[in-house]
Amino acid sequence: MGGSSFRPVWNWRMTGWCFISSGISARWRLGGGLVGLVLLGLAAVGPAVGAGTPLPRGLDAARWGMTVDELRRQVPIEKVDLNDPFSHAEHLEQEPEIYARETADGKRAEYYFYNGELYKIFVIHARNQRDPALYHQLVQQLTAIYGPPQRTYEEVVFGLKITHTVWEEPTTRVDLRFGGGFVFQVHTDRIRSDAKETASKRKKSI
Repeated sequence: MGGSSFRPVWNWRMTGWCFISSGISARWRLGGGLVGLVLLGLAAVGPAVGAGTPLPRGLDAARWGMTVDELRRQVPIEKVDLNDPFSHAEHLEQEPEIYARETADGKRAEYYFYNGELYKIFVIHARNQRDPALYHQLVQQLTAIYGPPQRTYEEVVFGLKITHTVWEEPTTRVDLRFGGGFVFQVHTDRIRSDAKETASKRKKSI
């Protein structure tokens, strides 16, 4: 994995997506342009057995709570340079520790750590999708595996309408999103994510 493979800088005129938060602008583009998540073969903890299968506690070889060293023994990852504003997908992340890799089928996986433990995963497709067909296809696929989603809602982020379809359990959330011409999926360890958010709020209040 060369350094150039980890610089997703979106071109607004062609396939762009712009994030601006707290005076920080991050514009990112990834190769062919689609931001998305690996769906086929996504049931990380064993094969899917039909609707109602428990949500995966991670993704493939990655499991919630893994340390960087434990994950590195499973998949080849390298640390993301956070000084480069175009180096990772989740620009709204607070004080992230991120490692990434390219998958065998040309996708990009990003692994987010809190207190040295894995708690969030992005997988990003490097191909262009400008219509909602892929999103609806993936919603159907996930519904067939995990059953009906718990929530579907829309929000506006920096002028872009984002549609969320969410499957969640007490420990895990799978969020399939569509907006601005992109489809992407976020796997999150809810327990560690909530702990990080609580710590961040406490830190801001001091």
